[in-house]
Amino acid sequence: MSPELALGPVSGIIASVEERLQKILARAGVASRRGAEAFIEEGRVTVNGSVVKVLGEKADLSRDDIRVDGVRIRRPRRPVYLLLNKPKGVVTTRADPEGRRTVMDLVPAVGGLFPVGRLDVSTEGLILLTNDGAFGERVAHPRYEVPRVYHVKVRGLPDAETLERLHRGLRVGGQRLGADRVRILEAANNSWLELTLHEGKQHEVRRLLEAVGHPVSKLRRVRLGSLTDKGLAPGHFRHLSPGEVRAFMGRGRTPPVPRGPRRRPSRRRGKAH
Repeated sequence: MSPELALGPVSGIIASVEERLQKILARAGVASRRGAEAFIEEGRVTVNGSVVKVLGEKADLSRDDIRVDGVRIRRPRRPVYLLLNKPKGVVTTRADPEGRRTVMDLVPAVGGLFPVGRLDVSTEGLILLTNDGAFGERVAHPRYEVPRVYHVKVRGLPDAETLERLHRGLRVGGQRLGADRVRILEAANNSWLELTLHEGKQHEVRRLLEAVGHPVSKLRRVRLGSLTDKGLAPGHFRHLSPGEVRAFMGRGRTPPVPRGPRRRPSRRRGKAH
């Protein structure tokens, strides 16, 4: 690895005055704002050789030597926005200590690129990668309510009361989990469901369905905001259009997830896709 990260998010950013350190790191594409805060609290960030572990500390990127894990942060250049259809078995991290294949192995080598959020290693589907920390924040933070749509194969067939519980939400391991929308795609001994959520809590879909007695055997994310997996095979990626980027950044309108009529479950068997 080069001793310096050739980072490249939002063009036109000039860090010529002191700013909060987590903001500098997010703008430089190191991680989202929350991810940058975690780096600081873990003692992974130094400014001019001194470890900074207190949130709110300020620095000047044009003057100070700011490093994450010993790698110096440079002024950002060109932004990159990629949509990847992650295959099963691929890890959603920049690197893996166990030597497993990561999402970074499936996309071009771009300075400062990082995955926005995570998908479990056994989960397939859409994930965004960028070197623009502000963009990553808009996609990942729950307050922006970016819808995430999953197709899930579960054991058994949830009844109407169970579907309502999933929609109302329930406490699992001290956290409140719930789906914005749930519907049955295919009813069988092993049924396919569609769940829409707007948060990215760890293992949320799996934990939620296991809590109501329907463990997950297959899970894939098929929609992220207005982006779908249509025409994007597992392991493939594409660049976002300027309009798609603007929609996430609030300078355009992300179309809502289609609600559709609630259908009575059929007794067809087999996959829904």
